[in-house]
Parts: sequence; C-alpha cells; structure tokens
Amino acid sequence: MSHGRPPRRVRFVPTPHTMNLVVRQVTRLTAYELGQVLSPIEASMTALREGVASEIDWQMLASAVELALAVEDKGVIRGMRGHLEAAERALHGIKLRAMASGEWIPTPLYYQELDDVKAAVELHRFQLEQLSSAEATKALDLATGRVRAAGGRVIERDRSTA
Repeated sequence: MSHGRPPRRVRFVPTPHTMNLVVRQVTRLTAYELGQVLSPIEASMTALREGVASEIDWQMLASAVELALAVEDKGVIRGMRGHLEAAERALHGIKLRAMASGEWIPTPLYYQELDDVKAAVELHRFQLEQLSSAEATKALDLATGRVRAAGGRVIERDRSTA
C-alpha cells in the first residue's frame, strides 16, 4: 500500500566510472582497436588471394562477413547487403571446393569470388570505422548468436577491442 504517498524516487548520481563507461561506449574504435580487428582479416584475405588459405583463414573471412551482415541488420550502416551476400556465397563455394576431399586443401579462386570477398572486407573496414564501441559489441553479439543458432562454432577472443 502506498498510503497516498507517491513512490520514493531513486536518484541517479553519475560517478567518474559511469561517465568513463558512457564515453567508451559512444566513441568510435581507435586506430589501434581497428588494427587489432582488421589485421587478421587482411592477413586471411592475402592468404585466400594467394591460394594458400587455411581453414582458419576461411573462418576468419566468413566471420567478418557474418559480422558485417549483423551491422547491416542493426541498421547503423545500410546499403551493403547485396555485396555482403555475394561474398557469403563466394565463401561457401570456396569451402565446398576446398573440402571436396574431406579435409581442407587450399584452392585457387575464381576472379568473381576474389572480387566479392575483397569488396566485403573493404566494406567491413568502412563499417568498423563508423561504429561506436557499443554498436560494434551489439553487432558482434548478434553475429555470435546467429552462428550458434545455426549450429556453428564460435571461437571466443578478447572482446575489449570490439
């Protein structure tokens, strides 16, 4: 019973820790953080282009495309879906050829596959340059959930960089 009195209001007083957290979430990724995220993707792209990509390189690129699609779906940056889905199809075709023997054997790419995956990596770089830390984390959570829901394997890494 309230006995006719209005409910007590809890007053929020921001602390320096709270303010740091807010600032961290609304700021864009730093050059260092972008490098931490993008350097393994670019190394995997180089290996794929040269026809020496391992299955882990393929997984890195497939993860980047999945994350880029999640950013698209979050609505922060839109208009890239067609390119990203083309890259997803290209990566699927590459995997089918590489796993034809039952184990991963690097395979050369068709020009269109190379163009599609390269475009997706460039678009993903652009996306990451525009996102705040909080937006990047939300997109990563969405992409991780999708992979798990589809029965895929998620490899956890330090999430302090995105």
